[in-house]
Amino acid sequence: MANLFDEVIIADKLKKLARGDTMPWTEMADLLDTIEKSGHWTKSSNSFTDWLQKNAEILGNKESTLWRYLVVGRYYHDLRSQFARVKLEYPPLLELPKHISPEKLELLSKLARVAPRDFFEKLIYDVLNNAITRDDIREQWRAFRPALQGKTARGRKVLAPRVNIKNKEEFYSVREAMIINGLKAYGAGWLGDVNAQMYEVKMHIKVPHHSRIRGPRIIDAVVLHKAKDTNLEVHIIETIPSFSMRSVMEKFQELSVYCDYIWVATHKEEFSPAQEKKYIAKYPKYVGILMVDDSHVSVVRKALPCEKDLTEANALLKVLLLKESR
Repeated sequence: MANLFDEVIIADKLKKLARGDTMPWTEMADLLDTIEKSGHWTKSSNSFTDWLQKNAEILGNKESTLWRYLVVGRYYHDLRSQFARVKLEYPPLLELPKHISPEKLELLSKLARVAPRDFFEKLIYDVLNNAITRDDIREQWRAFRPALQGKTARGRKVLAPRVNIKNKEEFYSVREAMIINGLKAYGAGWLGDVNAQMYEVKMHIKVPHHSRIRGPRIIDAVVLHKAKDTNLEVHIIETIPSFSMRSVMEKFQELSVYCDYIWVATHKEEFSPAQEKKYIAKYPKYVGILMVDDSHVSVVRKALPCEKDLTEANALLKVLLLKESR
């Protein structure tokens, strides 16, 4: 049962809400947490869920929104406690800046299950300091999500799945996400253009049908680049965990008809001079080589122009434009 102090606070806040007052989502999350843990709901309902359904109108939000506030508020409390153990201090829930929305924290909770710890710590710092938008966080989640291989948490008490880096496919998928995020973060500087009129990174693009391609192909990433007073360039990028992968070798000729340049990119932790000497020399001369980390892109070997087919290249651009319009 609630102690007297909690009851006074709960009653006062519910009274204000009933007469039309509003409160920040962080305060609502804290109130709901107190109501459930104190047992205040037992006075009028058989369960907290029933209480929430009955009082959603008074609380001024849909039931689903209230559950989101509660879950995200508790996630932030757990996150703060977790990082306090390693001497990283974050403000209490009720002192969070207004720019931190429940949607941002919800996306963080998803990324925590799959992103490397150092990457995730920087992401939290950026969120707290308003250095990243919700759309940017959503794009990062979109890059990392495939590593979970479709596994989701259904239900409030279901344990959320986490990436298993001992699983080769999941590990490679995390590496791919790190590479794509690195390409986005660094911008067009690796193309020798620090003032690009256009620089966009699109991921997981389905290749239009072509007679050269024996089956369905998904391009890891497509970079659209336009410098001042130049034509739009299309760069296809295949992300690889190892330069020795034969499957990548097979793609070069098939994909070259769609783009101006084609590259392979690997994470800096997988790159070594021994690999460069043994495998890169076997790649076609027109294929460029990139080494990428979280926020930097190094050109190991420049790509040469492909002999693209204008019809097929335009077909790929149509796919990209349709994807953008959805």
